[in-house]
Amino acid sequence: MALALCLSFLLLSWEKIDSSFFRLVNEPLRSNSFLRNLCALSNHSLADWFEDLCILGFYLAAIFKVQKGDRLRRCAQFIFCILLTAMTIVLINRLFFRDFLHLRRASPSLVIEPFVDISHSISWIEFKVHSSKSLPGDHATTALMFAISYAYVVRGRLALCALIYGAFLCLPRLAVGAHWLSDIVVGSGCIVILSISWAFFTPVANRMTGWIERGLKKIWPTKAQVLE
Repeated sequence: MALALCLSFLLLSWEKIDSSFFRLVNEPLRSNSFLRNLCALSNHSLADWFEDLCILGFYLAAIFKVQKGDRLRRCAQFIFCILLTAMTIVLINRLFFRDFLHLRRASPSLVIEPFVDISHSISWIEFKVHSSKSLPGDHATTALMFAISYAYVVRGRLALCALIYGAFLCLPRLAVGAHWLSDIVVGSGCIVILSISWAFFTPVANRMTGWIERGLKKIWPTKAQVLE
Protein backbone atom coordinates (compact mmCIF):
# COMPACT_ATOMS: atom_id res chain seq x y z
CA MET A 1 0.00 0.00 0.00
CA ALA A 2 2.76 2.44 0.91
CA LEU A 3 4.63 1.50 -2.27
CA ALA A 4 1.48 2.11 -4.31
CA LEU A 5 1.13 5.59 -2.79
CA CYS A 6 4.78 6.39 -3.54
CA LEU A 7 4.37 5.21 -7.14
CA SER A 8 1.21 7.29 -7.50
CA PHE A 9 3.28 10.37 -6.70
CA LEU A 10 5.43 9.55 -9.74
CA LEU A 11 2.74 8.22 -12.09
CA LEU A 12 -0.29 10.39 -11.37
CA SER A 13 -0.59 14.08 -12.14
CA TRP A 14 -0.65 15.07 -8.48
CA GLU A 15 0.10 18.69 -9.34
CA LYS A 16 -3.26 19.02 -11.08
CA ILE A 17 -5.06 16.99 -8.41
CA ASP A 18 -3.53 19.12 -5.66
CA SER A 19 -4.43 22.40 -7.35
CA SER A 20 -7.98 21.34 -8.17
CA PHE A 21 -8.62 20.01 -4.67
CA PHE A 22 -7.23 23.15 -3.04
CA ARG A 23 -9.52 25.39 -5.08
CA LEU A 24 -12.45 23.08 -4.31
CA VAL A 25 -12.03 23.35 -0.51
CA ASN A 26 -10.71 26.91 -0.44
CA GLU A 27 -13.37 28.64 -2.52
CA PRO A 28 -16.27 28.06 -0.03
CA LEU A 29 -14.36 30.23 2.48
CA ARG A 30 -14.99 33.27 0.29
CA SER A 31 -18.67 33.57 1.13
CA ASN A 32 -19.02 31.62 4.38
CA SER A 33 -17.90 33.48 7.50
CA PHE A 34 -18.65 30.46 9.73
CA LEU A 35 -16.21 28.28 7.77
CA ARG A 36 -13.58 31.04 7.82
CA ASN A 37 -13.77 31.35 11.60
CA LEU A 38 -13.88 27.59 12.07
CA CYS A 39 -10.72 27.17 9.97
CA ALA A 40 -9.01 30.01 11.81
CA LEU A 41 -9.77 28.48 15.20
CA SER A 42 -8.83 24.99 14.02
CA ASN A 43 -5.45 26.20 12.76
CA HIS A 44 -4.56 28.11 15.92
CA SER A 45 -1.83 26.58 18.05
CA LEU A 46 -4.14 26.25 21.07
CA ALA A 47 -6.52 24.11 18.99
CA ASP A 48 -4.03 21.27 19.35
CA TRP A 49 -4.86 21.12 23.07
CA PHE A 50 -8.58 20.87 22.35
CA GLU A 51 -7.95 18.19 19.74
CA ASP A 52 -5.85 16.27 22.25
CA LEU A 53 -8.71 16.44 24.76
CA CYS A 54 -11.03 14.97 22.13
CA ILE A 55 -8.53 12.18 21.49
CA LEU A 56 -8.36 11.56 25.24
CA GLY A 57 -12.15 11.30 25.20
CA PHE A 58 -11.93 8.63 22.51
CA TYR A 59 -9.40 6.72 24.61
CA LEU A 60 -11.51 6.92 27.76
CA ALA A 61 -14.63 5.80 25.88
CA ALA A 62 -12.80 2.74 24.59
CA ILE A 63 -11.30 1.94 27.99
CA PHE A 64 -14.62 2.02 29.84
CA LYS A 65 -16.36 0.14 27.04
CA VAL A 66 -14.46 -3.07 27.80
CA GLN A 67 -14.87 -5.21 30.92
CA LYS A 68 -12.99 -4.17 34.06
CA GLY A 69 -10.52 -7.01 33.76
CA ASP A 70 -9.46 -5.83 30.29
CA ARG A 71 -9.11 -2.12 31.05
CA LEU A 72 -5.48 -2.21 32.13
CA ARG A 73 -4.58 -3.99 28.89
CA ARG A 74 -6.50 -1.39 26.88
CA CYS A 75 -4.64 1.41 28.74
CA ALA A 76 -1.33 -0.25 27.84
CA GLN A 77 -2.39 -0.50 24.18
CA PHE A 78 -3.16 3.20 24.01
CA ILE A 79 0.07 4.17 25.75
CA PHE A 80 1.89 2.16 23.08
CA CYS A 81 -0.09 3.96 20.35
CA ILE A 82 0.90 7.34 21.81
CA LEU A 83 4.57 6.33 22.02
CA LEU A 84 4.45 4.98 18.46
CA THR A 85 2.99 8.26 17.21
CA ALA A 86 5.62 10.32 19.01
CA MET A 87 8.41 8.10 17.67
CA THR A 88 7.04 8.38 14.14
CA ILE A 89 6.90 12.18 14.26
CA VAL A 90 10.38 12.60 15.77
CA LEU A 91 12.31 9.90 13.91
CA ILE A 92 10.63 9.88 10.50
CA ASN A 93 9.00 13.28 9.95
CA ARG A 94 11.65 15.44 11.57
CA LEU A 95 14.96 13.61 11.78
CA PHE A 96 14.73 11.65 8.52
CA PHE A 97 12.74 13.86 6.15
CA ARG A 98 13.63 17.31 7.43
CA ASP A 99 17.06 17.03 9.03
CA PHE A 100 18.58 14.22 6.94
CA LEU A 101 16.89 14.63 3.54
CA HIS A 102 16.32 18.38 4.03
CA LEU A 103 12.94 17.96 2.36
CA ARG A 104 11.19 21.25 1.71
CA ARG A 105 7.91 21.99 -0.05
CA ALA A 106 5.99 25.25 -0.22
CA SER A 107 2.32 25.05 0.72
CA PRO A 108 -0.48 26.04 -1.71
CA SER A 109 -0.85 29.44 -0.04
CA LEU A 110 2.72 30.25 -1.14
CA VAL A 111 2.30 28.94 -4.68
CA ILE A 112 -1.24 29.44 -5.97
CA GLU A 113 -2.67 32.85 -6.81
CA PRO A 114 -5.30 34.02 -6.34
CA PHE A 115 -6.84 32.18 -3.41
CA VAL A 116 -9.03 33.01 -0.42
CA ASP A 117 -6.54 34.09 2.25
CA ILE A 118 -8.62 34.23 5.41
CA SER A 119 -5.79 35.89 7.33
CA HIS A 120 -6.75 39.10 5.50
CA SER A 121 -10.29 39.04 6.90
CA ILE A 122 -9.63 37.55 10.34
CA SER A 123 -7.22 39.59 12.41
CA TRP A 124 -8.38 38.82 15.95
CA ILE A 125 -6.47 35.53 16.08
CA GLU A 126 -3.19 34.19 14.71
CA PHE A 127 -3.31 30.90 12.86
CA LYS A 128 -1.38 28.82 10.35
CA VAL A 129 -1.91 29.57 6.67
CA HIS A 130 1.56 29.22 5.13
CA SER A 131 4.26 26.59 5.40
CA SER A 132 7.61 26.21 3.67
CA LYS A 133 7.83 22.62 4.99
CA SER A 134 4.41 21.24 4.17
CA LEU A 135 5.65 17.72 3.34
CA PRO A 136 5.27 15.69 5.47
CA GLY A 137 2.87 17.40 7.85
CA ASP A 138 3.23 16.65 11.56
CA HIS A 139 -0.40 17.52 12.26
CA ALA A 140 -1.75 15.21 9.55
CA THR A 141 0.60 12.40 10.52
CA THR A 142 -0.52 12.67 14.14
CA ALA A 143 -4.20 12.69 13.16
CA LEU A 144 -3.84 9.66 10.88
CA MET A 145 -1.69 7.76 13.37
CA PHE A 146 -4.34 8.27 16.04
CA ALA A 147 -7.27 7.34 13.79
CA ILE A 148 -5.76 4.21 12.24
CA SER A 149 -4.11 2.82 15.38
CA TYR A 150 -7.31 3.48 17.36
CA ALA A 151 -9.43 1.78 14.71
CA TYR A 152 -7.10 -1.22 14.70
CA VAL A 153 -7.28 -1.63 18.49
CA VAL A 154 -10.93 -0.77 19.12
CA ARG A 155 -12.95 -1.66 15.99
CA GLY A 156 -16.71 -1.03 15.71
CA ARG A 157 -18.54 2.32 15.84
CA LEU A 158 -15.93 4.06 17.94
CA ALA A 159 -13.32 3.13 15.34
CA LEU A 160 -15.47 4.61 12.56
CA CYS A 161 -15.94 7.82 14.55
CA ALA A 162 -12.17 8.03 15.11
CA LEU A 163 -11.48 7.64 11.39
CA ILE A 164 -13.97 10.40 10.58
CA TYR A 165 -12.46 12.62 13.27
CA GLY A 166 -8.94 12.00 11.96
CA ALA A 167 -10.00 13.01 8.44
CA PHE A 168 -11.78 16.09 9.83
CA LEU A 169 -8.60 17.24 11.60
CA CYS A 170 -6.80 17.38 8.25
CA LEU A 171 -9.41 19.48 6.44
CA PRO A 172 -8.81 22.97 7.95
CA ARG A 173 -5.15 23.01 6.91
CA LEU A 174 -6.11 21.86 3.42
CA ALA A 175 -8.80 24.54 3.15
CA VAL A 176 -6.58 27.49 4.12
CA GLY A 177 -3.65 26.32 2.02
CA ALA A 178 -1.19 25.16 4.69
CA HIS A 179 -0.88 21.72 3.07
CA TRP A 180 -1.40 20.06 -0.29
CA LEU A 181 -3.68 17.02 -0.55
CA SER A 182 -0.67 14.90 -1.57
CA ASP A 183 1.18 16.01 1.59
CA ILE A 184 -1.43 14.06 3.53
CA VAL A 185 -2.45 11.25 1.18
CA VAL A 186 1.03 10.38 -0.11
CA GLY A 187 3.40 11.90 2.45
CA SER A 188 1.71 11.27 5.78
CA GLY A 189 -0.16 8.28 4.34
CA CYS A 190 3.03 6.39 3.46
CA ILE A 191 4.62 7.20 6.81
CA VAL A 192 1.57 6.07 8.77
CA ILE A 193 1.12 2.84 6.79
CA LEU A 194 4.78 1.89 7.25
CA SER A 195 4.72 2.74 10.97
CA ILE A 196 1.44 0.94 11.69
CA SER A 197 2.47 -2.10 9.63
CA TRP A 198 5.83 -2.35 11.41
CA ALA A 199 4.14 -2.15 14.82
CA PHE A 200 0.91 -4.12 14.49
CA PHE A 201 1.77 -6.74 11.86
CA THR A 202 4.88 -7.88 13.71
CA PRO A 203 5.28 -8.98 17.36
CA VAL A 204 6.35 -5.43 18.32
CA ALA A 205 2.93 -4.14 19.43
CA ASN A 206 2.02 -7.19 21.51
CA ARG A 207 5.40 -7.34 23.21
CA MET A 208 5.57 -3.64 23.97
CA THR A 209 1.98 -3.62 25.20
CA GLY A 210 2.76 -6.55 27.52
CA TRP A 211 5.79 -4.75 28.95
CA ILE A 212 3.78 -1.58 29.48
CA GLU A 213 0.96 -3.53 31.16
CA ARG A 214 3.39 -5.22 33.54
CA GLY A 215 4.99 -1.87 34.29
CA LEU A 216 1.60 -0.35 35.11
CA LYS A 217 0.92 -3.15 37.57
CA LYS A 218 4.22 -2.48 39.33
CA ILE A 219 4.18 1.32 39.51
CA TRP A 220 0.42 1.73 39.91
CA PRO A 221 -0.69 -1.32 41.88
CA THR A 222 -3.60 0.20 43.78
CA LYS A 223 -5.35 1.74 40.81
CA ALA A 224 -4.52 -1.27 38.67
CA GLN A 225 -6.40 -3.44 41.16
CA VAL A 226 -9.38 -1.11 40.94
CA LEU A 227 -9.37 -1.37 37.15
CA GLU A 228 -9.15 -5.13 37.35
